Amino acid sequence: MLVEKKREALKEALLVMGGQVEQALRKSLEALRGQDLGLAREIVSGDAAINRQRRLLEQEALLVLAAYKPAGLDLRLIGASMELVAELERIGDYAADVARILLRHAQPPLPAPLLARVADMGDAAVDMLRDALVAYGQAGGDAPLARLVASRDDQIDALQSELIDAIAVLIGDDPRQAAPGIALSWVTHLYERVADRATNIAERVVYIATGETPDLD
Repeated sequence: MLVEKKREALKEALLVMGGQVEQALRKSLEALRGQDLGLAREIVSGDAAINRQRRLLEQEALLVLAAYKPAGLDLRLIGASMELVAELERIGDYAADVARILLRHAQPPLPAPLLARVADMGDAAVDMLRDALVAYGQAGGDAPLARLVASRDDQIDALQSELIDAIAVLIGDDPRQAAPGIALSWVTHLYERVADRATNIAERVVYIATGETPDLD
């Protein structure tokens, strides 16, 4: 059926956008670890393409809804995909925000030991996003994988709490580290938000697969 072809085309396009967002996040982690300002500028300039893709996919989803009036799984997938496009665009913004923080706080350098721990937390958050998109990409949605992804959010929250405490100790021991420490705390917050939005995506996957609307956060 034509509606099924449109549904699958929309899903594939969303997965391409998801890959672009994941790549931006991976680049942000690379830039963070190397405090690479050139790569940070590249991430910021690339964010506009992700924003444009959101608008295009939202328009396509609305056209499919209006023209074909899908029902059942088709309706759930197309409707949920509109929400996922918005989630992905915001996650892309987080990658650009990390890059902007690096550009604003190039000197003094961010404290290396804590920076490494923040980047490791970021890796875990981006892995959640990757796996949530894998669950979305499965035929009909993979609800068990989506639930497993969401269960990892508590680990990210715990890591964030540990890092904020460590940053506070750093600043208390050396007030000259206040500005870079605060910058690093913002980076920590941004990667925690990646995990939160990956959880939102996982919830939408469960909805696609089952018709239920769970609260996995």
